[in-house]
Amino acid sequence: MQIAKYRIFIKTLIAAGLLIAVKYILHMYGLELIVLGSLHGGVISGVIFVIGFLLSATIADYKEAERIPAEAASTIENMNEDAISIKANYKAFDLKGYQLQLEKTVRAFAGDLRDSRSHKARRELRLLSDLHGKMEKAGVPANFIVKLKQQQGLLSRHLFRVNYIQRITFIPSATTLAWSIVILAVALLLFTEIEPFVGGMLIAGAIFFILIYVLQLIRVIKTPFHNEGKTKDDVSLFLLERTIESLRDNK
Repeated sequence: MQIAKYRIFIKTLIAAGLLIAVKYILHMYGLELIVLGSLHGGVISGVIFVIGFLLSATIADYKEAERIPAEAASTIENMNEDAISIKANYKAFDLKGYQLQLEKTVRAFAGDLRDSRSHKARRELRLLSDLHGKMEKAGVPANFIVKLKQQQGLLSRHLFRVNYIQRITFIPSATTLAWSIVILAVALLLFTEIEPFVGGMLIAGAIFFILIYVLQLIRVIKTPFHNEGKTKDDVSLFLLERTIESLRDNK
């Protein structure tokens, strides 16, 4: 499992090694047909600029996704505290039933963060709406119910935002461009004669590694929530797990 977490590094290292082997073979058979020139530096710089732009844009969505579990956990905790306060003043309110539904909502929420095609959290949130309707019959003032509904709406917004980030690729054409120019840059380096050969191989290998690694990183972080333990870069849901434990302790 620990090896799986470092799969980006391992896959990139293998790919870079294979490309170095290909370049060595091309050198041995005299197939390096391009002479190293000043344009090479410009080409590599342009490629790094484009993939750097794509990486920075993808990281922005990733950082936003990182905040959502904490905000969702905080919202659930506040809803639970409000429910406890309501129970202290309005005995007809079913606190245990409300806390049980909150726990189901957190579990479904955590599951839907990782599986954007699931709709369990939406169903659980709708059941919360039914409980809010019953609170009126228990004599709970409207301002308390409105606050809980606002917090429920905030959870829905977080859920929709994560689903969008999980499913949508940032500027698909830019991603296609990045892959295309990286392939062209790799091909250019493979067929370029670099002297001294050993030093040139090391530099080319380093460039191969950087370009491939960044592309692999973009592919992984554009989906912030994977199955638990699948990659080292998954957004953690431990705060939601602690919220579930807190709800159980307060019953």
